[in-house]
Amino acid sequence: MMTAMGAQATNAHTWVEETVYEEDIPSNAVDKFLAVQAERFRNPILRIFHTELEAVYEEKNRSMDNDGWKVLETTYRNLFPTHNYGQQTTIGTIEHLKNPSLTAIRDYYHKYYVPNNMAVILAGDFDPDVMIKKIDAAFSYMKSKPVAEYNPAPEQPITSPVVSEVYGPSAENITIAFRSGAETSKDKLMLNVIDGIFANGKAGLLDLNLNKQQKVLSAGSTLSQYKDYGIFELKASPKQGQTLDDVKALLLGQIEELKKGNFDDKLIKAIAANYKLSKLNSQDNNTVRVNSMVDNFIKTKAATWQDDVAFLDAMGNVTKAEVLAFANQFFKDNNYTVVYKRKGEDKSITKVDKPTITPVETNAGKESPFVKNINALPLAPIKPIWLDYNTAIQKSKIDNAEVMQVANKQNGLFNLNFRYEMGKWNNKKLPFALDYLQYLGTDKYSSEEISKAFYQLAASFFCERRQRRKQYHAQWLERKFHPGA
Repeated sequence: MMTAMGAQATNAHTWVEETVYEEDIPSNAVDKFLAVQAERFRNPILRIFHTELEAVYEEKNRSMDNDGWKVLETTYRNLFPTHNYGQQTTIGTIEHLKNPSLTAIRDYYHKYYVPNNMAVILAGDFDPDVMIKKIDAAFSYMKSKPVAEYNPAPEQPITSPVVSEVYGPSAENITIAFRSGAETSKDKLMLNVIDGIFANGKAGLLDLNLNKQQKVLSAGSTLSQYKDYGIFELKASPKQGQTLDDVKALLLGQIEELKKGNFDDKLIKAIAANYKLSKLNSQDNNTVRVNSMVDNFIKTKAATWQDDVAFLDAMGNVTKAEVLAFANQFFKDNNYTVVYKRKGEDKSITKVDKPTITPVETNAGKESPFVKNINALPLAPIKPIWLDYNTAIQKSKIDNAEVMQVANKQNGLFNLNFRYEMGKWNNKKLPFALDYLQYLGTDKYSSEEISKAFYQLAASFFCERRQRRKQYHAQWLERKFHPGA
């Protein structure tokens, strides 16, 4: 039914704190979409429960073979000996899968699939007031029920490093992880800034001191923020002949560099600017917009949406003194977990034996009255807006260069592109010349020296290209007027 109305990316996912049903539909199919989705949650008949369980068995077996998943689960288990972040994986345990209960699943549905625990989140081409009325009408049958919030005992401070080893066939790596505060705590803001100070692809501590100096094969950092806690991780892979303890010492060394303030004072402003640029670029995508709202709803029931909107400005206002004070309080010598991913056979894996499942015969090729009614609903035609390149693109010249421009009326971004009629097959040195751009303003080369070198290379490429064109043209003329030559 969804495909028939033009839907794409029909899917659903579960993760630590959320179950999300996803659709990407044309704007003229909203009425059909709401009719189907409202009926989906009215009174689900779980006919294919056991066949779906078989798919989950396979997912569980694959996760136990995946070294990355094993590291992740071990990290969470070490950081959260009490909270479900560490004690209950999304997919569940082997024992859960061995003893499935359709009754328990129905009880779960009746307990949590209630309107005061749900959100319908949309982004796209529609009138919000009209859309809200349609949603209210489609889901009006739902009745609210009390929903008990998950309220675990608080985690106790980690007073000594929790060390674990994971074995598997993939390459070795190491993860050092710290438990951080809730979504609403200041930890989220500060660790997002610190994440950029550690690794931003160009000028972070890990970028400059480890990756570009080739002291490790690769290193990076990440913050995973959830409702009740967050997880800040430093990860790295060793070079050939390097031990994981060597890599651990290098990562911990970069934490000390952070705590001492051995980074450029201007880096925080640059991180905030890049973060803003990334957000503005991504917000052109409706899926990203929806995901932002989903994330806020799951964590705070949309109570902190204004804080999310103001987050960019908050990042830009963080000072170096605040970073140092936070880092010296947050990163202690003993409040973390270390997971060594070593290469070798994992002898602890226990596979889930799939039960014998009787196949479910579907009514292939048949349509229920409900399907017929949905398919019969009319779709309003979509009127395309044709772009006139003659009026949409403004053209001018600067010296001999042609300039084309289009006003950006969507956001505050400015994009500038230089286009040269040549490529790396024209001159094999061109990619290397372009790579020099990232070193502008280094202690070895001034921006003026690099610019001169680049433009000298570019000029020589143009000269060479012109000479080659003249040569090709002369050869073409020779062949055209003297075919026997």
